[in-house]
Amino acid sequence: MRLSLLTSHVIPRLRHLRFYSPHLRRLYRMEDRKVVVTHDEESMTVGLSFRYQCCNTDRTFNLKRSSEEELSSVLARISCNIQKVLDKKKKRNEDPAPVVPIDIKTQAGESVSKDMSCHECFVARADHHFLDIGEKSYSLDVNPPIVKALELPKCIMAGFPLYPSKLEVTNGVNEDSSFTWYKSDNKFSSMEECKSKMNKINWVEMSTGYTCFTENDDIGRLLKVVMSPRRGERCGEDTEAVASVLVSAGPGPCPFERRHQVTKDQAGQNCLRVISYNILADQYADSEFARTNLFPSCPSYAIDMDYRKQLLVKEILGYNGDLICLQEVDEKVFVHDLQVALRKDSLEGVYAAKGGTVTEGVALFYRLTKLRLLETQRFILSKELETNVLFAEIWQQIQCSEDLKEKVVNRFTCLQVSVLESVENPKHLVVVGVTHLYFRPEADHIRLLQAGVGLQILQQVMALYQNKYPEKEVSMLFAGDFNSTPEFDVYRLMTSQMASFNDIDWSDKENERVSGVNFGHDLELASACGCPPYTNYTKDFYGCLDYIYYQTDKFSVKQVVELPSHEEVIQHEFLPSITIPSDHLAIIADLEFKRKDCCSAGE
Repeated sequence: MRLSLLTSHVIPRLRHLRFYSPHLRRLYRMEDRKVVVTHDEESMTVGLSFRYQCCNTDRTFNLKRSSEEELSSVLARISCNIQKVLDKKKKRNEDPAPVVPIDIKTQAGESVSKDMSCHECFVARADHHFLDIGEKSYSLDVNPPIVKALELPKCIMAGFPLYPSKLEVTNGVNEDSSFTWYKSDNKFSSMEECKSKMNKINWVEMSTGYTCFTENDDIGRLLKVVMSPRRGERCGEDTEAVASVLVSAGPGPCPFERRHQVTKDQAGQNCLRVISYNILADQYADSEFARTNLFPSCPSYAIDMDYRKQLLVKEILGYNGDLICLQEVDEKVFVHDLQVALRKDSLEGVYAAKGGTVTEGVALFYRLTKLRLLETQRFILSKELETNVLFAEIWQQIQCSEDLKEKVVNRFTCLQVSVLESVENPKHLVVVGVTHLYFRPEADHIRLLQAGVGLQILQQVMALYQNKYPEKEVSMLFAGDFNSTPEFDVYRLMTSQMASFNDIDWSDKENERVSGVNFGHDLELASACGCPPYTNYTKDFYGCLDYIYYQTDKFSVKQVVELPSHEEVIQHEFLPSITIPSDHLAIIADLEFKRKDCCSAGE
């Protein structure tokens, strides 16, 4: 962080102009004199935006015209809009403002024909035309990078990473763009006080980059970010977003910070740090029912995603994972938060949404210095059961019960399968499955179906790659929220190589009973983190639901990162809480490739 202790690095005096949202403003420099032209082929419109300054008038004008409209009509509209503003500035007893001449001229200073189209003038020939307003001449800038949306979170805590909660750029590339963060020189006791003194704030530069890190000294200050949108060498107008809240104090020590002491260094060579974490989707937490019935001990502000995602990003980054398997990931959180924040730490992500109208799914992030993605696929398990010939016999049995069939086909549980190659030793291929099985307590038979189908798909992918690359060592990891405790059949299937519907307790679902459904495999699988007393802890339930299944003949467990203590978990009664951002706990294990002569490094 760059802080000015002796002198304030204050933004050059710019004209602040509202654009798109109350907290977003485009910044026009006094010396810039140009028309920002936006053209959309599909809508056949031309947008014109420019700042006009004369005498006691300082105003930005925005127009949207048809591409086919004659230039004479466009210029008349510009003239009319300017004249209205000038006349309003005049007092009642004063004469109307003189008409400001408006014209389009060439570089040679010659007026152009007024019967050409708006598109021809402002787009096709933009490089050769200038808009003259009175004695001032404006160049035409067609489709420059433009910030359409830029917002900061409605909760900003000292000690946690801060980045835009919403960012939309047209004709620009986020990676090419620059961000500069500023804080108010003074502290305020409330936003009301801050608003009353807004015009007197001096802005002190804090840092540059997409992410800003605040400190305890920033508590009570107002922050803002100025984005310079770019695409290669092409630059757009600087745009600022001012926070709607002051920096507040954080929640104090979080249990994951103690775990970070164990994970402060990345896993070593020939080793992968694997994380599985159900991060609690906003769509399940952000409701009155959830707040009142599911998570009553968590304050409403702490269950808000703007609060929780700050903890989640800090927590996940601090684990220094190589494979991060996430469940209940809101698509918007993946796109606007996780993908962008983790990418800065050399972690790339892939997302797989559940089917139907659900807006959450699973995601896998992988460390680019360790792994190279070869392929990723999304499977809706119920559709695979219906259509994949691999499951034809099982599907035939399922159809013996109409109730069971209906329950199965209406589940949109997905399996994300990714195939990755080790960068350190390309002879290692890892097939990674991430899933989140059906949650109803009485649905252990549905979960067994889903787990069995998912496992067979993973085995099929493994076989395809082993046949394609016989010289490589293909291994598998299967991680996620399996919604099943160790005494049930999902765990038995994984670790004992077989499970059957004959083992299901049908007493509360007799109408869904079918026979002849069996699953088996020949993989040597175990749970990397064992079976702790719980990985999920809420008012109505606690138990071990989350697992990282690994092949014991392909990996050895080098380290398991200890879960938070029970005292830490119940410090605020149940999960989530002000210090633990989900109702689940992240499970973490370092897995080391077992060395074999056929795949030793250096061959």
